[in-house]
Amino acid sequence: IDWLGAVMGEFSGCVIDHGGVLVDYTGDELLAMWGAPSEQPDHAERACRAAIEMLDALPALNERWRSVIDAETAIGIGISTGPALVGNIGTHRKFKYGPLGTTVNLGSRVQGATKYLRTPLLVTGETIEQLATDSDFHRRRLCRVRVQNIREPVELWEIVSQGREGWSGLKDRYEEALAYFENCQFHKASAVLGELLVRFPGDGPSLLLMSRVVDAMLEKGERGDD
Repeated sequence: IDWLGAVMGEFSGCVIDHGGVLVDYTGDELLAMWGAPSEQPDHAERACRAAIEMLDALPALNERWRSVIDAETAIGIGISTGPALVGNIGTHRKFKYGPLGTTVNLGSRVQGATKYLRTPLLVTGETIEQLATDSDFHRRRLCRVRVQNIREPVELWEIVSQGREGWSGLKDRYEEALAYFENCQFHKASAVLGELLVRFPGDGPSLLLMSRVVDAMLEKGERGDD
């Protein structure tokens, strides 16, 4: 409980420092929002900066709590940008100020996808569109997926702070492999990913994309296609 309180306290500070609203704590999850009650034209950038700050806080948190909980503190963050109904939700007995709608549900699904893609921070394409072109975020398009109870496919992107070693090469080669995969050029995609995984063996999105490429090539062979 002390560990969870310390982590939530640190992350809550990140939200508040970047002008966000703390909506709720549910178990070991924190829900925050930007853009209400006051208008914030740069709401997406504020949310992303808060998320990066949370990731940057992990080394110090781990140094403090590793010996207590006998494990590393790992997190997954999902950011979704779009319209929402915002107000006091609940009854006269208990209520909270917060958002409702597809944008909120999508944010939860995106957060869940961090485990699948093995990366700690995912944002939607709509969030990327809201970021200034000259912002200092490094970004990588990871995939286009369908998530539970959301009708339209969603583009998922990874963002990282400046200074990640080898990022430019990782981003460019990954997006090249992704383009080959999306155009059904599976052998070209596997060649690029094979090279990439030698340089970055622990890159979760590359490992997952390679598995999808291999599955596609096996399926293609079973069908007898050229």
